[in-house]
Amino acid sequence: MALMALSALLTREGFTIRWTAQLGAAAIQRCIRADDRPDVLLVDMALADMTGVDVCRTVRRWTPSMTMIGVTAYDPDVYCDAAMAAGARQVISKDDIAGIARAIRDAAPAGDPRPFTDADAVVGITIPSEPSDPEPEPERSFALSRQQTDIMRLYADGHSTEQVADALGISKGTVFAQVARVREKLHARDRNEAVALCRRYLRM
Repeated sequence: MALMALSALLTREGFTIRWTAQLGAAAIQRCIRADDRPDVLLVDMALADMTGVDVCRTVRRWTPSMTMIGVTAYDPDVYCDAAMAAGARQVISKDDIAGIARAIRDAAPAGDPRPFTDADAVVGITIPSEPSDPEPEPERSFALSRQQTDIMRLYADGHSTEQVADALGISKGTVFAQVARVREKLHARDRNEAVALCRRYLRM
């Protein structure tokens, strides 16, 4: 879902959108400034300049009390563990407006058990904008080798790189090299997006 569309839908839900940002670095800067800091930050997991997990981790370092909610166009489970470890409360599908609104309402500042009402929550949104005439989806190749398929399946099951290497009897360098080839075939920004694509189209 595009940035403007999500902003409009959340405004319709009754929330105040303090600002929007297309880059993670811009959102981090605005969250650091006390006079520009929202109550809740929505973070896309796949940004142009960094991952949503990196945004959460950096914002948490500077603003420990910030409430952050991850959003994604892919399977939220792919990002959930890493995002929550970085400080996000949860990761929700961008299409689940009701779920996002509910998560914002349930959020509250540190030390304040009272949930937000619609009028209380001031939201910042960090999502890459879609052009008015978007380019067609890249032509992805899912013709993965046996080893590449095994690697991506293990990642999809939640294994670490070291566990993947041990399970397949290969070096971590080989794992990294094969993941890079898979990302190239799938036109994926990062490993998490590659895993999400494999889950969606290869039923992993």
